[in-house]
Amino acid sequence: MTRTPTLDDLGAFVESGSPVLAPDGAHVVSVVSRVGASGSTTSRLHVRALGDSDVGGAGARDVELTTGDGDANPAVSPDGATVAFVRTDGDDPGIHVVPLAGGEPTRVTSGLRVVGAPRFSPDGASLAFVALVDDDAATPPAPLVFDGDPDHKVDGLGSIGTTRMHVHVVHVADGTVERMTVEGHCTDPAWSPDGTTLAFAQSGVAVDGHPLARRVGLVDVDAPRTSVRLPFAANAVGGPLAWTPDGVAIVAIGDVTTRVGHGRLVRLDVADGSATILAADLDRNVMGGGPGYPGGAPAFDADGRLVFCIRDGGQTVVHSLDADGGDLRRHDAGDGVVVSGLTIAGTRAVVRVSDATVPAELALLDLRASDGAGDAVQRLTDHLGDALPDVAFLPTRPVSFAIADGTTVHGWLLRDPDLEGPAPTLLDIHGGPHNAWTGAADTAHLYHQVLAARGWNVLTLNPRGSDGYGEAFFTDAVGGWGERDQQDFLDPLDRLVADGIADPDRLAVTGYSYGGFMTCWLTTVTDRFRAAVPGGLVCDQRTQGASSDLGGLLRDLEIGGVANATRLSPSTHADRVTTPSLILHGADDQRCPVAQAELWHALLREHDVESRLVLYPGGSHLFILNGPLSHRRDYNERVIDWVETRAAAR
Repeated sequence: MTRTPTLDDLGAFVESGSPVLAPDGAHVVSVVSRVGASGSTTSRLHVRALGDSDVGGAGARDVELTTGDGDANPAVSPDGATVAFVRTDGDDPGIHVVPLAGGEPTRVTSGLRVVGAPRFSPDGASLAFVALVDDDAATPPAPLVFDGDPDHKVDGLGSIGTTRMHVHVVHVADGTVERMTVEGHCTDPAWSPDGTTLAFAQSGVAVDGHPLARRVGLVDVDAPRTSVRLPFAANAVGGPLAWTPDGVAIVAIGDVTTRVGHGRLVRLDVADGSATILAADLDRNVMGGGPGYPGGAPAFDADGRLVFCIRDGGQTVVHSLDADGGDLRRHDAGDGVVVSGLTIAGTRAVVRVSDATVPAELALLDLRASDGAGDAVQRLTDHLGDALPDVAFLPTRPVSFAIADGTTVHGWLLRDPDLEGPAPTLLDIHGGPHNAWTGAADTAHLYHQVLAARGWNVLTLNPRGSDGYGEAFFTDAVGGWGERDQQDFLDPLDRLVADGIADPDRLAVTGYSYGGFMTCWLTTVTDRFRAAVPGGLVCDQRTQGASSDLGGLLRDLEIGGVANATRLSPSTHADRVTTPSLILHGADDQRCPVAQAELWHALLREHDVESRLVLYPGGSHLFILNGPLSHRRDYNERVIDWVETRAAAR
């Protein structure tokens, strides 16, 4: 007998992440995360042998490779004998190495705050990585002086002053470290096939009038401080980076110039710096993966095909191209599957997958079986079944709505199949806005499952601006946040009411980040909601442009500049709000700074609207995904209590 998940299960979920195949495809190393006794998430490395068959059989089990509390970002050496990883528990995160066959890890860096994943050189003798350094450190710290946009904060790292992320190389045998120096932040080092050159992505610089351009650079490994060059014409590209097997080009993700639009595969020619868009007719966003966003790092397989992920509707799907950038193939990992991790060896891929039944498991994908049918996909893990064998997620069902202007909006309705008649309904709005809801099981928003089990509808929609429906849809709300997209939420609610599914007197709205902005906006244009819960919100586009770690990028590119900022700020229209609002915000959020939440709370109180502000100490913008268990549970509990108290009762 099964049951739906409850908030008590938050501490029991076990999830796989960051899979990395050994070069011969015989083993996969992954990060397995669970909640520790302290309530913080712990992560350790597991290794699994992959035979030619029965990889999912009873004899194929994970073996725990490390026993730290914060072991992550693994890399396997070219000979398959050694695993490098970053141990982040404690105050001095550093790179360690451990034999793939097991043993005691050895530390190879010290005194460096390592971020991201290390990368083995082709000969296995060195590791490239990114670490935080401060060349201008002083006691007391010197004044920070800005002639352009401030760059002294990064969400997740907090206020960093003059600290920057730079590429380093450590020689594994003796621990000697060399560093390159370049303006701005550097990420994603990638070794050339001959091991002589590193490619890196640089961000936080001004290029051709764009203050937050992203570009790709090169550095010779034997002269890291004097050979840095930025030869490529494209100024809106970044990682993860993949060298072509012949070493003549690098594939990055982005575009040639800075604009709002899809991330595309861009081939950068090392000889002349030219940029070529690959699969230019593919009207979908390439997903390199990252916190809150699915996908995986592009890579070349043994057939010379470039394998990558795109968002398509509510799925994230693996595709590949031939060496000339043609012959596009889709490699399905199953119906409704969202891929959020990708690693390749030979013609094998291991992917991290979620679907309607599981939140995060590993699966083996045969890249030569292009349709994903039969035994092209084999599940490798069953963490949910092992940890919570009696838990089954209520499934969502896909829904589509015709908006008054002719736009079609896709989404999902979560509702107990045994429920009859109109029910209280929670509209939940995703962040981004260039993200998307999926139909996959979701542990970050477990309140969906709890409310549905208590007789609620939960409606998740992908309005214009969402990813997975083409670039015209992706950019349709640019310069018109709130104005262009509000009916994408209100018209579907009208439809559910008319169909007898939603009770018009028991409606609530919530959302995070852009969803927090849109929650505030909707309460300025309608009083139909009995409860609102904006989280990680933006309410004032003018001050957001001044204080976010992205500076004026969102305001200038997404909102349309200062001219639109006042009109498209919920704060401008706060006098229209009557909906009781619970504001949830990370106290150390640098992406949508906490002053946005404080301002909205003050404005509602000024107009005698019931408002409660809850701040989570130390919480970054992503604390609802990676914060302490107590904070994540509290967030879920407060959403449930607020909407049930104010919207469930007639």
